[in-house]
Amino acid sequence: MVLMKTEKAAWAYLVARTKVMKSKLLKPDEFKKLINMDFNEIVRYLEETEYKKEIDELAYKYTGPRLLDYALYLNLAKTYRKIASVSFGIAKDLITLYLRRWDVWNVINIIRGKISNTPPDVIEETLIPAGERDLDFYKGLIVKELDEIVKEFEGTPYHTALSKVGSANLSEIEDELYKIYYRDIVTGLTPSFENKLFVDFIRMEIDIKNIKSLLRMKIEEVSTDEILKHMIPYGYELTEDEIRKLAAMPWEELTKSLEGYWFWRGIESIDRDLASIEVNFDKIWIQTIAKRASNYPLSILPVLQYMILKKVEVDNLRILGWGKWLGMPNEEIEKQLVIV
Repeated sequence: MVLMKTEKAAWAYLVARTKVMKSKLLKPDEFKKLINMDFNEIVRYLEETEYKKEIDELAYKYTGPRLLDYALYLNLAKTYRKIASVSFGIAKDLITLYLRRWDVWNVINIIRGKISNTPPDVIEETLIPAGERDLDFYKGLIVKELDEIVKEFEGTPYHTALSKVGSANLSEIEDELYKIYYRDIVTGLTPSFENKLFVDFIRMEIDIKNIKSLLRMKIEEVSTDEILKHMIPYGYELTEDEIRKLAAMPWEELTKSLEGYWFWRGIESIDRDLASIEVNFDKIWIQTIAKRASNYPLSILPVLQYMILKKVEVDNLRILGWGKWLGMPNEEIEKQLVIV
């Protein structure tokens, strides 16, 4: 009984902290204002928000979208690290597991940058040091040779996949790394109520990633066998058998067969516009997690909901910044924003 009360108190504390952070996210009407601003006005507006510190610190060295990108990524990493630092017990364990995705993101970006001879400072701008390794670790990787980078991951689940660098396509290695990340979460946790909430969340995220990839590759007329190579196992409703059937269908039959899946609710039809596909499913994902979080207010779900919303905000601001910098029409920019 004492342990149960302690766990409830821990969740109440962490959820309260993230609720305060959530209140500072930009509101939909603020994005409507930002869409009508030019690039410099957007940056000035963000200097009055949670992004001020990162923008001010980087403005001496960077300008344009590079300044915005780097500031946004650093702020995202700082936010995620803060959530991890104020959590404890099972909450900290689950958040740490979830944030390991950024270790995959960082090492892939570094390897991709090294292969394409990208300058070290440009590679550094893509990093989101929110996982188990800090920014200094990744800065150290940037100056190493590829074989030395691979060696740094000896003893981790990722080493076998990374050892294929130089002999396999980098996109295949990236797919394999993310499959390992998801596999270790779905299969590695002991049965408990909290773990089940977390694992179901992860499996639903796998569904979203798979359905996006499946529809994208169908539009590009990729072969069924090739599609299956990119699919992540352990989905919530999209099992491997289901994906195998769907991947072999023509477009019209495929989209009709998706009716009834949790991620298709509210979608009457979908065209072959990749941007609208991404936005549609992101909105459904956010709305679904919001409902689940409200059903389990003292759990990992409200925390994960905030973490998703924060990442979506950063993505929206990057789309806005680059769109304005490149002179894209407001209507085109707005179509790519995920506003809920």
